[in-house]
Amino acid sequence: MTHVTAKAPFVDQSISVNLTVEVMTDPDNGQPMLVAATQGNQGDLQVVTVAQALAKVTMLREQASRIEALVNRYAEEVLIPAFLTAFDIQLEELDIANLVEDAPDLAARFRAFAAVKNDGSVIAAVPKGQPATERLAAIRDLVLDLQKKEQG
Repeated sequence: MTHVTAKAPFVDQSISVNLTVEVMTDPDNGQPMLVAATQGNQGDLQVVTVAQALAKVTMLREQASRIEALVNRYAEEVLIPAFLTAFDIQLEELDIANLVEDAPDLAARFRAFAAVKNDGSVIAAVPKGQPATERLAAIRDLVLDLQKKEQG
């Protein structure tokens, strides 16, 4: 059984990315031109080649991956522990390797399941290695479902 506890808060971190690519008509000769800017105010707007534009797209993808990692880290280190504490949820990570072999369709769709214990607390089981943002959404859905069942 894995108990999730909050880690020390991480230092403020900011990752931003901006890319504007546009095909415009050159006012001097009427020909289409490819332009790109990476500043929000388009202060660096310039005519670019296809290769230069694609290099900027590669940079954008790298930054987007860093942003996604930051969001997952925030969910894992801040939101999930707070959520588990607020709703008195005990979290267990399951190794679903056998499930993958025995029931691959079920394994592919498995996000989480929960049970209410006699004391009213909840135990939630999630697949080991599940991305934190997906885990947070799955646990939230379980809590909402349990609350709906209590009310209805």
